[in-house]
Amino acid sequence: MRRLPLAAAALLAACNHENQPAFSTGPGVTSVAASSTTSTTSGGSSSSAWSSSTTSTSGGAEDSAAASSSDEGPPDVPDFGDPQPEGCKGKIDFLFVISALGTMHHEQDQLLASFPGFMATISDKFADFDTHIISVNTDNEWRGVGCESPEFCLSINNCGPYALDYVCGSHADNVFKCDRTRGAGLLFNAGPYAANHVCELDGGHRYMIAPDPDDFECIARVGTFGDIPRMGDTLVAAVSDALNDPQGCNAGFLRPDALLVFVLITDTNDIKSISSVKQVHDTVVAAKGGDEDSIVGLAVVAQPLLGEPVPDCVYDELGNNYSLDVVETFPYHLDGDICADSYAPFFDQAADLVHEACSNFIPQ
Repeated sequence: MRRLPLAAAALLAACNHENQPAFSTGPGVTSVAASSTTSTTSGGSSSSAWSSSTTSTSGGAEDSAAASSSDEGPPDVPDFGDPQPEGCKGKIDFLFVISALGTMHHEQDQLLASFPGFMATISDKFADFDTHIISVNTDNEWRGVGCESPEFCLSINNCGPYALDYVCGSHADNVFKCDRTRGAGLLFNAGPYAANHVCELDGGHRYMIAPDPDDFECIARVGTFGDIPRMGDTLVAAVSDALNDPQGCNAGFLRPDALLVFVLITDTNDIKSISSVKQVHDTVVAAKGGDEDSIVGLAVVAQPLLGEPVPDCVYDELGNNYSLDVVETFPYHLDGDICADSYAPFFDQAADLVHEACSNFIPQ
């Protein structure tokens, strides 16, 4: 399996300021080929998930007369179709856990560029596409604190050249408890390369109820002022009763009859989470009523080096990638390369996997 002990890289990245631009791949650079794996529950396959059939019963008077007068056998038994109910019917909750370390500027751009195609591909597979989409805080604080520090707002009256849109002092009217809570939906991303304004989402939730690219950019452009991300602990918090209950920060996001698709995006190893890989898995499954088939785990993480390295990109050298280990505990899972020059191929595969899982998920 692909794993990555990157404590040193994570600690270095955590020291990012606005004068340290995020890592990126330059023109003409050959990226590492994306690597991915999928597995499905017993008996499941993409071919069976995509196939369909129709049945009908004979209803004309001539057919009835022929059946009753025939001496060749018993009358026809009506075909009521497949007794198994349909799958999730496009009812999907998407949960994005995105690192905000100083090395993640380029990766955020890749994600935002891939999102419209990802959603369009999935929506094409369902007649009724009903989504909740959330991007959650991996920290236990609001990241604009760095902007308000003496180094920026109190000395140069802004948050540096990569956060010129940030309005110093605006946090007093716009930052609340949920903005400082790990696992809560993000509405005010602040700092270098962040949205730097409050997201106004339809319905007044901390999550989107329609796949609008502009709204997604607002909640998913998390910036580069974050701490070393606790990806596992964040996922656990995001699906907790405390945040999803009617009075919680994410109230209404997690639906029992919807497929849950979580996406972990990070270029460093999670060396901070208190939750073990098994605890993360068990907590997420419990939040979905004990049904593993109602969950798809996706990860865009560092991969083993194949060929020439991409400048400024991090690779899996020793094999200890916590985020990847978490994803691989779920029957439906896929991982992609954080160094890829485009995330579109990964999300194309992910769309197929989501469709397959949705077809096989039977809400109770």
